[in-house]
Amino acid sequence: MKNYIFTAALFIGCTLLKAQNITHAEYFLDNDAGVGNNTIVTVTNPQPDGSYNLLINLSGAGIGYHKLYIRTRDSDGNWSITTRRNIEVISTIIIKKIIGGEYFFDSDPGVGAATPITISPQDSVILQNFAAVTTGLSIGYHKLYIRTKDNDGNWSLTGRRNVEVINTPISVIAGAEYFFNTDNGIGFANQVTFSSPAADSSFSFKIPIDKIPAGSNTLYIRVKDSVNKSWSITQWQKDSVVTSVKSGKWSNPATWSNNKIPDANTVVLLYHNVDVDIVNAVCKSLTPYRNNVTCNVEAGKALNITGRK
Repeated sequence: MKNYIFTAALFIGCTLLKAQNITHAEYFLDNDAGVGNNTIVTVTNPQPDGSYNLLINLSGAGIGYHKLYIRTRDSDGNWSITTRRNIEVISTIIIKKIIGGEYFFDSDPGVGAATPITISPQDSVILQNFAAVTTGLSIGYHKLYIRTKDNDGNWSLTGRRNVEVINTPISVIAGAEYFFNTDNGIGFANQVTFSSPAADSSFSFKIPIDKIPAGSNTLYIRVKDSVNKSWSITQWQKDSVVTSVKSGKWSNPATWSNNKIPDANTVVLLYHNVDVDIVNAVCKSLTPYRNNVTCNVEAGKALNITGRK
């Protein structure tokens, strides 16, 4: 590969009875072809001494270390002493991209034979996340090795990190507990178990009517996992339990457990039959809690279920 370097040389002319101007220079690499027989450079601003830049042609010089020799000639044709500098010729630097990688644990299967890593985006400098699969590894400490490959197929040095494989069993929601208004402490509320525990699901359960205090209440619920027996954050719903306590008219407060006619934010759980006897009856939701329980809307009347939060 052809390369050039600039050299700043301080040329001092030969001193005779009077100083002569430096008019030429010559240089060569490694081997001297003889005074005046090497690469000649004309000095553009001749003077007795000065600092000059030379563009050195390195065509034909192999990659590696060389010796650069320089000498000058004055206007009377006299040559200076030859000076020497050690130089290194390097190939043109080409920025390469990292296009792939691979990893392995503990034992090296050979370059290119490990588990591949997809690199995206591909660049000369990267910060790449990847998931190392630990299936088949024993519980305990292991060594994770990683290396990358550039677009010329060259592999990097192999990096190493110490890792620990731990047992992480899948946790599922195994149960729940609920209470109204006052918390007696985690694990001391009304317990609920689920027939089909799952890590993430929608569960339903029934609350016996004798567990529901009279009046307007706030229902609290939290769930427990199966592995660490950890409890979730407690969730709550205000005015979530207002039920019909006996068969009767919608407009009669005595029909309801809180002695209050439902409004748009009331969740109604029916334990008994109810007749809607007013035009503008309203509730947030309506759920029959027992079989054969009905909500009968009388002729000319209406029940609006808002579903609002």
